Amino acid sequence: MTSRDKQTRQEQENHSRVEGAAQVDSAAVQDDVSGEAVTHIAWYLRIRWWGWVLIAVAAVCVVFAGTIGTQALLVKHHEDTAIAVVKDAVKEQRLNDLDGVVADMQKETRAARNITNGALWRFTEKLPGIKGSMRVVRMMTDVADDMAQDTAPKFADAAQAIDFKSIYTNGSINAEPIIKALPELETASQSLERYTEEFDRIPIPRINIVANTLNSSRVVLDKANYYMQAAVDEYIPKLPEWLGYEGKQTYAILAMTPGEMRASGGLIGAVGTVTIDDGKIEIGDFRSNLGFADSNITARNLSEDENRLYREEGPMNMNYDVRDIANSPDTVRVADYFKAIWKQTKTGKHTELNGIVLADPLVVQSLVKVFGDVTLPNGTVLTGANTADFLINTAYKDYPAEETDAMFGTVAKACVQRLMGDLDAGKMAKLASEMVTLAHNRHLSVYSFDPTMQQLFWDTELTSTFPLDEAKPKIGIYITENNPSKMGWYIKRSTKITQLDCLEDGPAKYHVEYTIRNTMTDEESKTLPQYITGIRTEFPDSHGTSFEKIVFMPPAGGTMSDFEVTGNGADPVADSLNYRLIYTTITQVQPESEVTYSFDVTVSPDARQRLGVDETPTASEKPDVTYVKQCPVG
Repeated sequence: MTSRDKQTRQEQENHSRVEGAAQVDSAAVQDDVSGEAVTHIAWYLRIRWWGWVLIAVAAVCVVFAGTIGTQALLVKHHEDTAIAVVKDAVKEQRLNDLDGVVADMQKETRAARNITNGALWRFTEKLPGIKGSMRVVRMMTDVADDMAQDTAPKFADAAQAIDFKSIYTNGSINAEPIIKALPELETASQSLERYTEEFDRIPIPRINIVANTLNSSRVVLDKANYYMQAAVDEYIPKLPEWLGYEGKQTYAILAMTPGEMRASGGLIGAVGTVTIDDGKIEIGDFRSNLGFADSNITARNLSEDENRLYREEGPMNMNYDVRDIANSPDTVRVADYFKAIWKQTKTGKHTELNGIVLADPLVVQSLVKVFGDVTLPNGTVLTGANTADFLINTAYKDYPAEETDAMFGTVAKACVQRLMGDLDAGKMAKLASEMVTLAHNRHLSVYSFDPTMQQLFWDTELTSTFPLDEAKPKIGIYITENNPSKMGWYIKRSTKITQLDCLEDGPAKYHVEYTIRNTMTDEESKTLPQYITGIRTEFPDSHGTSFEKIVFMPPAGGTMSDFEVTGNGADPVADSLNYRLIYTTITQVQPESEVTYSFDVTVSPDARQRLGVDETPTASEKPDVTYVKQCPVG
C-alpha cells in the first residue's frame, strides 16, 4: 500500500468517527427532547396498574370510615333527641300527652337501633381494633330501644292511672291515688330493673370514649333503678303513715343563725314545729330558744369527746341547752341532743318527735324567692334577695334582740301557708332544686327517726354529716364561735386548693390555704350594738373580735399534715371526735385582720373526685373555694 493509499484510508476512518460522534450527539439531543416531553405527560398516565389499585383501596377506606363516622353521629343524635323529648316534656308539663311523648322517644331510639343493626355496622364488628367497641354501641342502643318500647309505656300507664287533681284537696295531701297506682308502678319498675341488669352486663370496651359513655350511662340508669325500686317497695307503702293518716307526725324546726357559728350551722335562735295530720300540714308558732326550754334543760347524752372538747376545755364552756345543740357536724348527733331536750319539755312529755329540720335564713330566703315577697308587721318588705341579710344582720342592728327571733318564724310561716295554698308543680320543682343546693352547703339538714324515711334523706343527701365517702374526698372544717355575738356576718372564710405531684403514682396530694378574715372595721366595733360585737369579760377590749375554736377533719381514708399558721392563731393539735382523728385550734381574729392556716392533704387511693370542702356554713349561699391547680382525675 502506497503512502497515498494510507492517507486515503486514514481520512475515511476519521470521517466515520465524526459521523458516529454526530449520531451519538444527535441521539442524546433526541433523548433530552424526549425527556422534556415526558415531564408534561398527565400524572395519571404515568401510574402503573398497581398504583390504581392502592388508590381505589384508600378511597374505599375513606368512604367507609366516613360512612361509619356519619352513622355514629346519627346514633348519638337520635339518642340525644330521645332524651331531649323527655326533658322538654317535663319542662312543658306535657302530662296530658304522655302517649305522644313516649311515641316520639320510641321513634328516635328505634332509628338508632336500626343503624347499629344494619349490615355496615355489623361488618365493623368484625374489624380488629374497633370490633368490641362497635358491638358495645349496638348493645347499648338495643337496650335503650327495649326500654323505650317496653318500660316507658308502662310508666306512662302508671302515671295516667294516678288522678293528680285529687292528690291535693282542701289543704290536705291525699296518698290514696298513688297507693292505687302501685300495681302499675310495680310492673313498670320490674321492667326497668330487668333492662338495667341487662345494661350492666354489657362489657367495657377498649376505646375510651365509648367506655366513658357506657360507664356514665350505667351510673344514671343504676341510680334511677335504685330509687324506683325503693319507691315501690318501701317509700310509697309508707306514705299513709308519713302523711299522718295513721297518727300525727311532728317535726321540730330549729332556726339557726350563722351570725353566731356552731359546727352544723349556728346558734339555735328559735324553735318551731311542723305537724302533719291526715295529710294536712301546719306550721306552729316559733318560740325563742330559752322560751322553748330554759337553760336548765340540757342535752345529757354527749359523748366523752364532745363533753371534753366543748364543755370542759372551753374557752367558752358550752351548756348544751337548746342554743348549743347544733354544735356537731353530724346531724344525727344534733337530732339526739334535741330529742333529749324535747323529752324534758311539757310538749315533749306527751308528743312524739318524729324528726328535726335544721334551717338558717338562706332557707327562708329561698322560700320567699319561690313564693313571693313577705311584708313584716312593721312594713318591711323581704324579698328573694334581701331576706338573709335582714335576718342575719340588719334585724340585730335595727330591732331589740327579743324581737329578732320571732321574725324568722313570721316569714317561714307565711311561706308555708302559701305553699299549702298553691301546690303548683313548677314552684314545687323550683323549691326542690333550691333545697338540694342549700342542703349541699349545710344551710338545710333534716333527720327522721323513722329508718325508712331517713334512708330516703341519706340517699338524697339532705342529711349533713362529716365526710364518710373515700371516693368523694372532702376535708371537714367546723367552727364554734366562743365570743357570744353575731360576728358571723362579718367573718369571711375562703379556701385555696392546689393539687401537687400530678405525674406521681399513688393517692392525690393537695396543699390547702384556709383564710379567716374579719371585715368589721375598728369604728364599727366601737359603735355597733354589743349584741353584735360581743365581749368576753376577761378581754374588755374584745369588741368585734371573733374567738373561734376550729376542728380540722381529714378526708375519709386520707391524712392532713404540715400545718402552718399566719396571724393570731395557735398551731392545730391532734385530737379525736367520736372515733375520728381531728386537729383542733383556737384563733382570735380582730377587726380588719385575718389568719391563714395552710396544710397538706393526701386523699384515699380510692378517691375518684377532686378534693372538696365540708365546712360550717357562712352567711353566703356557697362556700368560697378556689382551685389554683388541678390534675386530671382517673
